[in-house]
Amino acid sequence: MKVDDRSVIAEHFISQLWQKKYFSTVQLKTTKGYPVEVIAFGLRNDDAGPDFKNITIKIGNDILKGDLEIHRAPEDWYLHKHHADPAYNKVILHLIIGEPGNNEPAVRLSRVPVAAEVFVNISDEEFQILTKKYVLKAPEHSAVVECLLSEEKSARILTVINQFARERLFAKAERFREQHQAGSWNQVLYMGIMEALGYSKNQIPFRKLANLLPFEALTREYNNFRQDDQLPQIQGLLLGVAGLLPSQDSSCDWKKIKDQDTLEYIPALEKTWNNFFERLGIESMGKDEWLFFRLRPSNFPTRRLAGASLILQQFMTQGILEKILKIVEGLKNNHLQMIKELENCFICKTGGYWATHYRLEEKPPELVNEKSATLIGTSRAREIVVNVVLPVLLSYAIEINDLKLKTKIVQIYLEYPKSSPNSIVKNMTNLLFKNDVLAKKGINTSAKQQGLIHIYKLYCRRKECDRCQLEWEKV
Repeated sequence: MKVDDRSVIAEHFISQLWQKKYFSTVQLKTTKGYPVEVIAFGLRNDDAGPDFKNITIKIGNDILKGDLEIHRAPEDWYLHKHHADPAYNKVILHLIIGEPGNNEPAVRLSRVPVAAEVFVNISDEEFQILTKKYVLKAPEHSAVVECLLSEEKSARILTVINQFARERLFAKAERFREQHQAGSWNQVLYMGIMEALGYSKNQIPFRKLANLLPFEALTREYNNFRQDDQLPQIQGLLLGVAGLLPSQDSSCDWKKIKDQDTLEYIPALEKTWNNFFERLGIESMGKDEWLFFRLRPSNFPTRRLAGASLILQQFMTQGILEKILKIVEGLKNNHLQMIKELENCFICKTGGYWATHYRLEEKPPELVNEKSATLIGTSRAREIVVNVVLPVLLSYAIEINDLKLKTKIVQIYLEYPKSSPNSIVKNMTNLLFKNDVLAKKGINTSAKQQGLIHIYKLYCRRKECDRCQLEWEKV
């Protein structure tokens, strides 16, 4: 990309300046002349929706929190149809390249104008200087990353990986211990499970839902339901709090739906939510908080919530912690069977309405295929056990000072069969073991995979090789 090709890289350039916090030193003003101060720059959003999420700005004396959208021209707001997209309802700052003109103000779907429209006009000279200083260069793919750990013997590298795996387990246990200060162990497990069901794209809204509808409240409602109605009632509560029921979606005309399955399924969900909302007044989330874009239909949050209802139903009577402890204590040293039973708690086969639908709408032309035969599959169940269940149990064992349980959890974790490797695990394996095919096969447990992820997230992605070396030399 040439630095003088402004029409091509303008949006990318401003985005990079925002990431590098250049605008913390620049006086910004709205088109109406009000000063704008950036308090928090938020996070880059690589999915559908605004360019940056969760920014905080100050306009005059008012502090606002929301999202940022960057455009090359003011009319792009309407050309890109952001005015008709609920995902842009939280945009508070519209950053535009160039000089202000007689443009139409950006208005959101909610009919509320974007709080601040700011034009950024940079001279050619400034453009050249700032590009060299701030714009991130594309990585050289041919460059060789020098990793001192990779020069060690394979057995030594595996020992280091195991140590980092243990550190990751105890770090997660500490995180859950802190969460326990604000809620029960069942709530901690519930939040962790829900977050895991959000995968990478919907973790935040799943976690928010678990906060809005706590496990104890869900259990209390469940016990008041008739046995035959319990599953659809849970689904009604989850989908209602999520804001994903037909009555909560103003962008579609649900009266036009002719699909008989949907027409029969929806009333019970709506009735449950209406009764619950009227009694307790819990506000629902907005549909724009959920990401459907770039997701396979089988991974839509509506299907994941249906899976969550099946998972949670089995814990309603005993409690999540109580049932899991019963499995762990009942099977004693039969770790393989214990792992199988723990995973079975989180595997959900599809059925009923969700066997033929991805969300609450007309039946799609292509029905759910064999690859989507489960609402929650084995791979995700394994991720939940490794990343949520075992760390929470370890934290619980530490709190009650149960050394026997603590030792057992660590042992199960270190023996746990490997998961399907993600890109981090694959890249780290290749980096550390290079062409040693036999040594690569040594990454044969989930714990070792977790160890690789821990090294990458703590050191590699930050390029803190010196700190990494100091740590692994202690092992």
